[in-house]
Amino acid sequence: MANQKKWLFPANGGGLGQGFRGEQDQFTGGRLSSLVREVIQNSLDAKLGDSDEPVSVTFEIVEIPISDCPEVSWLLDSLVACEKEAKDQGLDDVEKYYTSAIKSLKTDKNVRFLTIHDSNTTGLGGALKANHGAWYALVKGSGISQKQAGSLGSFGLGSKASFVVSKIRTVFYMTYVPDGSGAALEKRFQGKSILQSHTDKDTGNQTQGTGFYGWTYECSALLGSDIPQWALKLRPETTFGQGTSLYIPMFSMSEEELPEMVITLIANYYYAFKLNNLR
Repeated sequence: MANQKKWLFPANGGGLGQGFRGEQDQFTGGRLSSLVREVIQNSLDAKLGDSDEPVSVTFEIVEIPISDCPEVSWLLDSLVACEKEAKDQGLDDVEKYYTSAIKSLKTDKNVRFLTIHDSNTTGLGGALKANHGAWYALVKGSGISQKQAGSLGSFGLGSKASFVVSKIRTVFYMTYVPDGSGAALEKRFQGKSILQSHTDKDTGNQTQGTGFYGWTYECSALLGSDIPQWALKLRPETTFGQGTSLYIPMFSMSEEELPEMVITLIANYYYAFKLNNLR
């Protein structure tokens, strides 16, 4: 198969199938507060060591025409396959979840994103093809932490908190890190979707439950000009510089639930604000 930019749920090769339920379910009771705590702590732990400026984290809700971000709607075939899988398994509540997501993808004119940008941080570094480093731990790993001793956050189980506020359990990651020369920033981008094992309509193979958007060869990240324009526009380099962005499509929280974000920030990070460690 030629190397393409698309979603790929790798074949499980006869291994364990993954169901709809998983590690992310532990965050369903306090979805937004869990997300805020995880994101802020990870950003604080990634502060640039030689900077006196505070870590800055920006939360924003934006809407993008679905025609401008086809990477979201390209998940439709996988969602349809998962819906059938859930029906065959007799899981009515899971089937309804997928049915609702499919309906939204087919009828919504815009995609509602929660975007989160941090700056004055190290970004997600490490070699893209290595099995260690911050990029690997967050994007390609599960239950892996690559933090310094004494860090409070983790790229392990807590990283699943962002998926439970997406109607399609999907997150796009983008990070700007120093390139090999140190003279410029390398841009990295990848989508990740945690659904469940299903039958791939093109190959007939049973898949793993987690899929990735990027290059199909080794599910690898997109770099530089290969990154979708909508993602680049949402994180202007002149505004945020080095650091990481999370783009959570089909953000599921209502306006009435959003004050929970402010309450969580004050309750958990008041001292960081007071010391000007966090903005």
